[in-house]
This record gives sequence, structure tokens and C-alpha cells, in this order.
Amino acid sequence: MAPVIEMKGISKSFFGIKVLDAVDFNLNTGEIRALCGENGAGKSTLMKILSAVYTHERGEILIDNQPLPKNATPKTMQHMGVSYIHQELNLVENMTVAQNIFLSREPKNKFGFLDYPQMNRQAGALLEELGENIDPSAKVSSLKIAQKQMVEIAKAISFELKVLIMDEPTSVLSIKETEVLFNLIRTLKKRNIGIVYISHRLREIKEIADTVTVLRDGKFIATKSVSEVSEKDIASLMVGRVVSESVAEDFTGNSENVILEVQNVSAGILQNINFKIAKGEILGFSGLIGAGRSELMELVFGLSKMKTGSIKLEGKHITPKSAKDAIVIGMGFATEDRKSTGLVAGRNILENSDYVYKVKNRAMLSYPNQMLERCGKMIKRLNIKCMGPGQLVKNLSGGNQQKVVLAKWLSVNPGILIADEPTRGIDVGARQEIYSILRELANEGKAIIVISSDITEVLSICHRVIVMHEGIIRGELSGKGRTEQNIMNYAANVAV
Repeated sequence: MAPVIEMKGISKSFFGIKVLDAVDFNLNTGEIRALCGENGAGKSTLMKILSAVYTHERGEILIDNQPLPKNATPKTMQHMGVSYIHQELNLVENMTVAQNIFLSREPKNKFGFLDYPQMNRQAGALLEELGENIDPSAKVSSLKIAQKQMVEIAKAISFELKVLIMDEPTSVLSIKETEVLFNLIRTLKKRNIGIVYISHRLREIKEIADTVTVLRDGKFIATKSVSEVSEKDIASLMVGRVVSESVAEDFTGNSENVILEVQNVSAGILQNINFKIAKGEILGFSGLIGAGRSELMELVFGLSKMKTGSIKLEGKHITPKSAKDAIVIGMGFATEDRKSTGLVAGRNILENSDYVYKVKNRAMLSYPNQMLERCGKMIKRLNIKCMGPGQLVKNLSGGNQQKVVLAKWLSVNPGILIADEPTRGIDVGARQEIYSILRELANEGKAIIVISSDITEVLSICHRVIVMHEGIIRGELSGKGRTEQNIMNYAANVAV
């Protein structure tokens, strides 16, 4: 295989902080190269330099043995066959599939007007080539996330694709959708397209990639054949030490000391839901996408209304009608989408971490010294790697952003903390730190509810696991019953 991309000695700094230090990276035609590293290791920065989102300070980039054009833009790179599908998809929701695929290069008729029939035909042909039955005239907002991803790929191959960069492509996909994506990636590989696959999911890397490159603290560490390394080997290269998988212990607290009890709750997809959680317990909710786990917790937290049933907090009936009600009675909810609903990315750590405190204490204003003291304690307690309380959240790594989300809730010392996909898009080192924080909270007597699509995560941290399928609780597992096979059987509604 011939190299399609060669990056030599790439260096880059932000605000005087070096994020890439003389990094080498190459990619051959028809190769699937995984790119790994902890959050903040420089993976996305390196790929944004390759796709001309950022410029590099030092180093050389060759594409098909030709130097990267000066003043290149992402559009330039697309026309050169290099496309980047970001973790947050870059589609215009209120436009059609075809309009997104041919945005800024729409076909025109002989009168100079946009030729929508031709645009739809061409978009349909691209999607058919990918094996996708998506209506080119459908609004993007009406599509499922997996379909939106396919639209991004169709847009990429419309530029005579040579290199496709995919950043955490399966983070919001179901198991079935992931299989479809992997089959498509293998098809692109057969067409001699080089794939850069950025992911923290080491099992996926072992399944789909040919080689893996590891970065750590902005430096190149190693490139290995995937067949020569284990998941544990990759994790160790990422963090610079041996990483051992954690396994959840059985709950040793008093199961009768119930803090929250949900009885016969129904609403929307949810059907006759019953569960309880004791103080100091970590309860996991597993299931496939669409199982109703997040919907259930939104109901418990007052973000939606139940049709029937009741909720008890420490034996007393509660009916939270809003998130503010839930906060006041001692509940916290770290939602799954930290960028949309968990944080205000354009604000600093101080403002984000103090927001819930103001809501609970009905404080329009806080004394600056008290705010700084609270924020400083959280930065220290959660080991948030930052330049200080004034640093903008958007400039933090994913793992540190997630810690700010937790800081926001821990500032009000909730008795119950719901964590929805708490480590999505977070590297193995930061993940273990998040687990330690949740265990510490449980040891303090807090009740922790973890919603996760990652079965390994659920087994690693949860004392007990409830598995849902299409709005119904199909199984409850504890002790030796907490196995990946049992969870999958219940999640797919297969008899155990």
C-alpha cells in the first residue's frame, strides 16, 4: 500500500501551551488507522490540522506526495479528497439531505437556477451506493442519528474521497447501527480509501482497525498492528502505565435504607416501571438506544410528566414539576449531552460550576470570593486540569468538561445523582477518574443512578443493573448474574 498521507514533525500550541510536539503520522491507501489517546492528547487537533481547520506551526504535510497547499481551507481539503466527520455532525437540520450533500456546489439548470431534481437524483445515487434507503428530499431534522452520519459519508464520497476521518463515530449508535457502519467502513477500505478512526472504545478498534497510533500529552508514542496488541496494551500506551479493569463489588450497605422508590410509572414509551435504590448504592440502567432509560430519568427529575404511578423520596410522595423542584429536594441530573444541556461552553468553569448552586439557593447573585472558593474546592476535589476558574469550558478536554458537569451538581451536595452516559467520548484514564468520583459519592451515602450504553462500564461500577427494552424493565441483575451475556439477552428481549 502507498502512503496517501504523511505528516512529519507536526507542532501546534494554543495560548502558549504546546498541544502537539513534533508528531509523525501517516496513512496508507486502503488502511483503517485507529488514532487513540487520552482526552487532551492531541488527536482531534492533529486531524483538524490535516483537514485545514487549524494551521500547524512546524512540520510538513504531504498528500499523495504533494505538499499541503498554502492557505488551505477545509473546503480545499474536501476537494482534495480529505473529509472529516466530526463527533458533532455538521449538517444543516432545516435543509434537505440533497441540499446538505451539495451545499455551496449545487447543480444548476440551463437558466442558472438550482436544479433540485438533478440534485435529488445525484444524492439518491450516492446514498444507494452506500446501501442506504434515505429520501434525498427529506429534511435532515427528520432523520435518525445513524442516517445523519450516512449523509455525512455520502457528502464525503461525492468529493472523490481519498481519506475519511471519523471522530467517535459510534458514540450515539446502537449495536445494530454500529454493525452497519463497520460494514460500510470495510467497503470503503476495499475502494482504497484510507480511514482514520478516532475512538476510545478499544474493543471496536480491535474489531475494525488494521493499525493503531497512540498519542500522549501531544507526543507520538507508538504505531502498532492491531493484531499484535491487546485492549489492555493500547490502554497502557495511552496513559503510560498498566491499566487494570475495575469490577463492581456487591452492595454492602443496607438495602432497606431506600432513598428513592418508583412505583407503577407509565408515560409515553414507559410501561409500569418499578424500581428502588438505597443510600450508598450505584444502580445501573442498561439497554439499547430507544429503550426508555433517559426518558425514565427525565420523568423522575421533573422534566416530563407521568401518566400513572408514583415516586417516593425517603418514604414521602413527591411530584417534581420541573428540574428546579428536583434540585431543591436534593436530586441531581448530569445529562448525556454535556455540550447541549450539561454546560454553557462559551462560559468559564466558575460560572458553569456555580449555576446549580444559585438555582437551589435562589440566589440571583453570589459573592465573588465565595464563588471562587467553591469552584477552587471542586477543581481540586475532581482534579480538573485547567488554567484556573476563568478558563472557558469549550477549551477543556472532554474528560475535564465532564468533571465540570459533576462539579456543578456536587456543589449542592445532592442525595441522589443521576449520571446519563457519564463517560461518553472520554478516554480510559479520565473514565477511571469519573468512576472513582462516583464510588466516593456512594461511599458518602449518596444514591447514584448510572445510565450507560457501554456494558463494560455498567459491569465495572454498578452494584445492581436494571435492563430495559422498549419502555419495559426486562431484567434486574446483581451478584454473579451481572454478566454481559445476561444484559444483552434482556436488552434484546431474548429469554435468559
